Amino acid sequence: MEIEIQLTNGPIGEKISPLLTPGSNGAWLEFRGVVRDSENGATISALDYEGYPEMAKRELHRLLADISQKHPCLAATVIHRLGTIPVGETAIYVGVAGKHRGEALALLAEFMDRLKQDVPIWKRRAIVAAASDPGGSGGVPTASAQRPPPSSAISLDEAVSKIESRCPPVSGIRVRLEESFGRVLREKVLAAEDFPACDRSTRDGFAILQNDPAEWFQVVDTIQAADWKPRQLQSGEAVRVATGAALPGDNLRVVMREYVERQGDRIHVLPHDRATNIRRRGEEVKAGEPLLPAGVRLDAGKMALLAAAGGAHPLVGPCLRVMHFTTGDELVPPDQTPKPGQIRDSNSLLIRGLLQPFGCKLAQAHLPEDFERAKARIKNHHSLIENADVVLFSGGASVGETDFTRPLLEWLGFEIVFAQINLRPGRPLIFGVRGKQIAFGLPGNPLAHFVGFHLFVATALAKLSGAEPAKWLRGRLAEPVCDASCPRETLWPARWDGAGLHPLAWASSGDLTCLAAANALVRVPAHQGSMDAGTEVDYLRA
Repeated sequence: MEIEIQLTNGPIGEKISPLLTPGSNGAWLEFRGVVRDSENGATISALDYEGYPEMAKRELHRLLADISQKHPCLAATVIHRLGTIPVGETAIYVGVAGKHRGEALALLAEFMDRLKQDVPIWKRRAIVAAASDPGGSGGVPTASAQRPPPSSAISLDEAVSKIESRCPPVSGIRVRLEESFGRVLREKVLAAEDFPACDRSTRDGFAILQNDPAEWFQVVDTIQAADWKPRQLQSGEAVRVATGAALPGDNLRVVMREYVERQGDRIHVLPHDRATNIRRRGEEVKAGEPLLPAGVRLDAGKMALLAAAGGAHPLVGPCLRVMHFTTGDELVPPDQTPKPGQIRDSNSLLIRGLLQPFGCKLAQAHLPEDFERAKARIKNHHSLIENADVVLFSGGASVGETDFTRPLLEWLGFEIVFAQINLRPGRPLIFGVRGKQIAFGLPGNPLAHFVGFHLFVATALAKLSGAEPAKWLRGRLAEPVCDASCPRETLWPARWDGAGLHPLAWASSGDLTCLAAANALVRVPAHQGSMDAGTEVDYLRA
């Protein structure tokens, strides 16, 4: 079958010449998809379409050739318009030539059914008609008022703002305390009682009255850590106490065992520093005072505090579910020796390690660099994708012929919020949303991967968990940054040693060597170039 594909930014002509010469076909069917004046109940003035031209042409051709095996026809012409298309104008034209009308109709119907799901062309937005222009023709915005084209890169701060606004916290759940590590606490926890709940000894020794003048004391009882034996001591009386034991009364002090001389049930107190050796009731926190604020991520120390406070079932953020796909036919597992043109997969382990502090439940799979095969592979993970809070793609985020991440996300139903950031490394970075789900397409180069995760994915995970994202800190360069001026902001990998920031050498966004030492990212403004040692800079802990 002869196939002609055109993508255009201008109007589609009213008359299209048939692809075959007159008389060579029994039927010539024409279909025009015209922009209507309403969308989801609202009056509109235009629709915006965008796509990947080379990939779209290839997929349109493949789709027609595939359908023609089932419904043989002679020729087909497809003209699809991109950009802003006013109401009443044609968005897509399809002409089909066939020996018989039935075959042409069948091919056309199946082609239109599969067009949206198989071809990387998508309706980006509907432009609502201005109230003063109910007909819609005057509501088409000028070029300066339109949204940026797909190639436009937004700023780092704008990208973070868009992510934060689209990642509301997932509802909290109560879990057993031992299952809460790494989760974000969703409630303020108050002390239900004084800490400690009573005066307790900090030493093994003997409790006596605070200002008892006696030189010899009669030992009248022994109190272990688990005992509760209240009594009022008299002058000349002592109680033997273990470390942590509840003291029998008030106005006492504990003499360490090392400072007494014992004869049977009597002790003589030797000269010493007269420290009380007591943890006083409520000296750490009083009943009703805050123990932990909402929004903190639970670690071993915080969990221990909750245990001591009786917080056996804290309200925490859920364990976020992440589905991670690597892409690239050049990738082989780390235990294989790469052939020429191949590299070992480092992104799978990088993502797994970066996710650990967030306590996520992670599933991983690999996708081939073929759009149809990738879609088939994704279908095998349908339930994992549907149940995921976050879908991550490593690689395929740019616009090359084998970069399928954005079309795959569109095919899955994600609305693309942005696809490029004015940033180095990591300019191509895709962020999309589908209901409560979010998705990222990270550039495949490892250093760009590292930067993109800490700036953007970590921000989303924090917001979904109910925590505050990491904030920029201020520090000083311990060594200079040596770089040429760049029109993009740069996130420079560095090592923070507690005193200053040591910029690390990196050759490109694919350079892994600096990641072994990097624990910070220094923000270098656009057009800045080199910076001297001692310069105060913004940095992010990584």
